[in-house]
Amino acid sequence: MKKEYYWWDLDESKFKAILYDSINIYFLHDHPYKNWDEFVKIEPHMAYAHLIYVRFHSLEQQFVDLRVIPQMLGVQNIPLKSILQDINRYDWLKSIVDLSLYRFSSIRDIVFHFVNQVLELNIPDHILNIKQLSKIIKNSHPEIFNILKILENSGSTLRLERNDRAHKGFYNLYTDDDEMFKNMSWSEQTNSKIVGYDLVAVYEASRDKIYSIFVEEVEKIFISCNELLNELYPFYRDKYKILSENSKSGPSPHFKNYHMNHA
Repeated sequence: MKKEYYWWDLDESKFKAILYDSINIYFLHDHPYKNWDEFVKIEPHMAYAHLIYVRFHSLEQQFVDLRVIPQMLGVQNIPLKSILQDINRYDWLKSIVDLSLYRFSSIRDIVFHFVNQVLELNIPDHILNIKQLSKIIKNSHPEIFNILKILENSGSTLRLERNDRAHKGFYNLYTDDDEMFKNMSWSEQTNSKIVGYDLVAVYEASRDKIYSIFVEEVEKIFISCNELLNELYPFYRDKYKILSENSKSGPSPHFKNYHMNHA
């Protein structure tokens, strides 16, 4: 595996720039709104921006949270020391796989919620899926929908493994014989002598395989998410502009000077 820290975030996207420029230095605690409805009535563009910020932050944070998986795979001293009982190689890799599958598979759903919020589709959470999105935006926003289809199918191997793990109890650590690897890991943990089995080599081969699959899939979905953000940028810009026309504060000078003049 590579000795590289992956700085996965959405800092380079135009969408993050316009989102932060639209909120600027506007703080809710500076304004005496009685409730959310009053805020929406007086500052509809800022209410829209804050709702989008919550969804955007969740999406970006999910990528940030994925950074720790390569870090965990790069841990050098195995078994890991614990005040309860040391964590052996098998349990460590298995926990990493569980965490990586969960976090990766969550990106798709977070993206759906994000698009639902930006486009104001109002699809209820319990039926928000690619089928419902198709009914509404396939024709009106074909570019956005095409990217969503890519995201829907991305990381299929990881998601299938996640479903097998979550619903069937199956798992795959890429060791050729996971049960043997499990037994040998316990032997190492108890300082038993291991003969005829290179536990370290098996562990490193498994670790490298998990690393390569995970990083490759994250890099691909990362590209698709940035493409999606680029497609959503003009919609957010125009919607924010329209909502700001009858608001109390209006858009910030930077928003007007940069985003409105660089449409």
